[in-house]
Amino acid sequence: MGMLRPLAVGGLSRPPGQGGLALTARVRGAGVPTAALCGGFLFSATLVFGVAAFAGRALGVTLLPQPVRLAAALACFAVLLALDVLALRRKTMCPVTLRRQTPKNLVLRYGETRGALIWGLDTGLGITTFRVSAATWALLALGLFGVAPWWQGAAYGIGFTAPIAAAILLVPRRPDGPDGATREPHWISRTLTRYRWVAQICALITAVAATTAAVTALAP
Repeated sequence: MGMLRPLAVGGLSRPPGQGGLALTARVRGAGVPTAALCGGFLFSATLVFGVAAFAGRALGVTLLPQPVRLAAALACFAVLLALDVLALRRKTMCPVTLRRQTPKNLVLRYGETRGALIWGLDTGLGITTFRVSAATWALLALGLFGVAPWWQGAAYGIGFTAPIAAAILLVPRRPDGPDGATREPHWISRTLTRYRWVAQICALITAVAATTAAVTALAP
């Protein structure tokens, strides 16, 4: 988000006193790149979760009795839950995703719209970049075992793209330099990094609730 927002609204910096842009101007400038970013993310997320669900059917996993599939999903949840606890204790990211970020120079290399689209396509895969928790893997496991529908990727994508679109289009710009110029809104990324533990705890609570629901479903 940080690399796209300043480019989409017209440059990396603005003279002092010109940082505030009207909402209509921000939407006009950032609308197409933001739509490309969100569209790319939604496409990749729906695709990867759909592939997981299709793989489960192709391998015959979905033909297994529901209690067996739920037990397998529960075992995966237990492992991923342990990994999230470990990450929280060590104050690190999820240990089972690739240790990379989507290149920040995509916009400079390919332009605002195409760069944003590529950024969304890469990040939307869910397992190719850093992740705060192992929740993405848990959702993929649910699709593989036929416990969740194939279109859960669309819901996953909307959950990501809605807040990021709001941050790009609705959050007013403010000075981010000693000269008063408005640049990339580092304060957003700094805040998210500072409170990363909150997201990790929320993911843990969700995983525990899902595990409890699976155990309840397996109980006679």
